[in-house]
Amino acid sequence: MVVLVINETAILRKALRRFFELQGYTMIEAGNFGQAYSMAIEYKPQFVLADNLIEATLCLNFFQLLQSIPGMEMTEFVVFTDYDDEFETAASINLKATITKPNILPKMREHFPPLH
Repeated sequence: MVVLVINETAILRKALRRFFELQGYTMIEAGNFGQAYSMAIEYKPQFVLADNLIEATLCLNFFQLLQSIPGMEMTEFVVFTDYDDEFETAASINLKATITKPNILPKMREHFPPLH
């Protein structure tokens, strides 16, 4: 399964890459929404994870755009947020989870069990 991680911080992307590799997922990464859009078109990831706000753009708006790409209608999205329950009612996208920072990695195990 392919996971696209969108985050401006290379250190977090590196930690998530290690997590996903250990769980058996293939991770691709982008530092901004422009890169992420190109990668989504090419790879059609099953999961997309992003901060709630990147480049002054709310991730939900970007997730709606990604979900409109042919082949990504069933993609599930995860939001990294600074606030509890910020996006619990995001009905316009296939929201898998919201994960409150800074405890991202421990909570990832709940949502992404090992594939092997």
